[in-house]
Amino acid sequence: MSPASKLKFTPLSIVIAICFTYALSLLLGLVSTDETGISASTKAIFTFILAIILFLADLLFRRFIENTKWLWLIQGSFIIIIIVLILIFQKI
Repeated sequence: MSPASKLKFTPLSIVIAICFTYALSLLLGLVSTDETGISASTKAIFTFILAIILFLADLLFRRFIENTKWLWLIQGSFIIIIIVLILIFQKI
């Protein structure tokens, strides 16, 4: 069995890749941050921290959930809950 066959493509791995891409674009100056008082490097640091936390959560989910179908369902629900919580806290 090749190592590529053990590779699991999950929703959290997609979000982690998006976080790294966004942080890299912030560091390279491809995204403007004029409208907020937070600097691009600070946003990039917080985005890298978020990616590390999501990576650890992904490892935990992969360790305890063997079935790929259930892994996608639970991780997708986890991402939706996090997005809803972020939107709620932004409105408060």
